[in-house]
Amino acid sequence: MHSIHDALTWRFATHAFDTAKKVSDTDIDAIAEAGNLMPTAYGLQPFRIISIADDAKKAKLLEATYGQTHYVENSHLFVLAIRTDIDAAMISEYARRIETTRGFSEGSASAFEDMMLGDITNRPQDSLPAWATKQAYLALGGMIAEASLRGIDSHVAEGFMPDAYDEMLGLREKNLHTVVIMAVGYRAASPLDEQRKSAVKVRVPKEEMHIKL
Repeated sequence: MHSIHDALTWRFATHAFDTAKKVSDTDIDAIAEAGNLMPTAYGLQPFRIISIADDAKKAKLLEATYGQTHYVENSHLFVLAIRTDIDAAMISEYARRIETTRGFSEGSASAFEDMMLGDITNRPQDSLPAWATKQAYLALGGMIAEASLRGIDSHVAEGFMPDAYDEMLGLREKNLHTVVIMAVGYRAASPLDEQRKSAVKVRVPKEEMHIKL
């Protein structure tokens, strides 16, 4: 692919993956890192990216994915899960990471830390999951684009049982909660996907979507 535009034009929501063709570890790492590099509010990244390659582990998720086989019969399944422990300790950890990564003196990010803490603690606490989910979706966009640029198919969904995913993947004890999943792999020859591959994308005309003021 020569551009994200070309890659996203090529992409469609694949319903049948060739289970014999596996995405390389290098490509899986690159897709996850694209999500890691996407911008988020303050750079806090209140989520984690989980990849599942093991077919047996994916098979256990079939019922929690309402029997949709393309989410278990694929190369890898990505699970994006938001943090449920968005608190002072998390913000402090991030401030120290800034100092360490950029070679700043200890405490030099304290003013930024206080500003973040003031914002987060002043928000209604029941609004934090929705806020964190927005950040996770920013990462998801980068992951979709990176996969498409590499010629890797994907299918994204919210149609699953998040609490069941949390339980089966042991996410609760990691202070994580599933919000969206993305199956990746290589498209198989299926009547539905052959039709989708040749179909013209249906989108709002660009003149309507892009409002110039």
